[in-house]
Amino acid sequence: MGFLKKMMAAIGVGGAKVDARVNNPSLRAGDTLTGVLVVQGGSVEQRIERINLGLATRYRHEDTHVTHQLTRQAVVPAFDLRPGETREFPFSLNVPLDTPLSLPGTQVWLATDADIAGAADPGDQDHLQILPSREAETLILAAQRLGFTLSGSETEHHHGRVAQELAFRPPHGQYRVAEIEMMLFHTGGGLDVILEVDRRATGVASLFTSEFEQRGRWHLGAPALAQGPDAVARELEARIRALL
Repeated sequence: MGFLKKMMAAIGVGGAKVDARVNNPSLRAGDTLTGVLVVQGGSVEQRIERINLGLATRYRHEDTHVTHQLTRQAVVPAFDLRPGETREFPFSLNVPLDTPLSLPGTQVWLATDADIAGAADPGDQDHLQILPSREAETLILAAQRLGFTLSGSETEHHHGRVAQELAFRPPHGQYRVAEIEMMLFHTGGGLDVILEVDRRATGVASLFTSEFEQRGRWHLGAPALAQGPDAVARELEARIRALL
């Protein structure tokens, strides 16, 4: 019977279970995620080599979406787990500033996996709501001051790293653009911004004019961000008009 139980645990039946219980599933990029890992023993004694936590998302690659581990670290070292035993381990995990935001088109989750000797990984996933950092929030509010509406996002593999593109629709009848898109990269208390203006011809003009995009890049330093959304809105408007 003991041999059978071990064989079943090896394929995940009657083995240990790992559950991440998150205290703050809604938090800003740059904050610290906290919670408790609850490990429940199965029907046989098992050696837990380590438990890992990390953040994961998906990005678009051509016509498919690829699951990507943003961060991963061992948070619990090796221990032996007796049958039916419950162990709890508090954890804290830093959420990097450039973690994609939870928006239509983008999901981020806490990925839990355990290395168990001779057994299947009893992984766990907990979806998170990642809110903008205060720097990113200032720029998003600036776009909204100009009448733009945040309409969605897409996560891509950009220059060797995963980056999120935020899409904004313009106020009706203004700016002669169909959409603006921004990528934000935190640096030194400020933001490096890649701004893309998407102009699509409409009506009769669309028969003769193909869509085209213009792209610019600028650095929003901490002093500029500290002036607030209205000041940043003026600079953003100037950047948009320069690309028209």
